[in-house]
Amino acid sequence: MDILNTPIASMVAAVPTPPQADVSWFHHISQFEFTSMMGMLLYWLPLAICAIGYSIETWVNYQKDLTDRARQGENYRPTDTVGDLIGRALVTTIPLANLWVAVFCFGPEYLGNFFRRIGALFNQPLVPKKK
Repeated sequence: MDILNTPIASMVAAVPTPPQADVSWFHHISQFEFTSMMGMLLYWLPLAICAIGYSIETWVNYQKDLTDRARQGENYRPTDTVGDLIGRALVTTIPLANLWVAVFCFGPEYLGNFFRRIGALFNQPLVPKKK
């Protein structure tokens, strides 16, 4: 006797299966990999921005301290200390800290200069003056 030709088997086969929930978004989140592009954008680019920004800031402060020490003598107070340099090195290499500093400390200053130069280059009025 063929089991698939029985009336009960045909009734069970006729029952539709419920639709499966779409969990593809969960699969993508659970299988997230830190790709090389994400690493470049979220760690290495902020690290480079912080390293360049802190190097420039340290050099400017060093030059200022040299002139201040010569002028002020005994009343001289240094702008930068060894602790500042260690802190800057740590902030530069810690992943979320360097992103934060690159976006909120150095980003507005450097990007502001970039956009001002672009604006000056294309400084043409949208509505020209009346002749």
